Amino acid sequence: MFGWLTTPSSLRCRHAPRTVLSQRIRHISPHVLMHKLPSLGSVLYLHNTLAQVITDALPPGLLVTERTLAPLLDVRWLMATSAVTGDGPREWLDCMDRFGRPRARLHLLPDTDYLAWEALMAMHESPLQSPVSANAPLLRADSASVVNFRLREFAGLIVLQGNAHAELSPLGHRVAAHIAHAESVSLHR
Repeated sequence: MFGWLTTPSSLRCRHAPRTVLSQRIRHISPHVLMHKLPSLGSVLYLHNTLAQVITDALPPGLLVTERTLAPLLDVRWLMATSAVTGDGPREWLDCMDRFGRPRARLHLLPDTDYLAWEALMAMHESPLQSPVSANAPLLRADSASVVNFRLREFAGLIVLQGNAHAELSPLGHRVAAHIAHAESVSLHR
């Protein structure tokens, strides 16, 4: 099943086109997303830390401990994509704002809890019309990190923090490094 991960990269075609196998979109509130993220375990988190990422319509009662997590406060849609790339199969979640603009991306890793990943997208279908289109702008991430999300309560607020010292298997490290390279971002450890 994971034979593609153990193949030396020099034997794989780096310029092979990305073939999207499926895309699913669902509406999600920042509160629901925050409560679901810790169950995922280790994921590769790509983000854009530009100031304009945060809007003035932030959800009440939620905080993040790091600026890199701020884009998650603006998420209203998740788009799950499964694709075959030159490095093998990949699956990721694009976190989109209410206008369908990408704010962050979560990549599935071998160390991610696959059942929690599927449960995040398998929740009830939303009657809302998605603003996400095939012409949606691409995420221009400026860095990536492997994180385990954690929630805590502080003075009546839900606080999301990322554990950047997440335990990751050697296979997980290799996959994360390949994805970061393919996304043209640096992998912070």
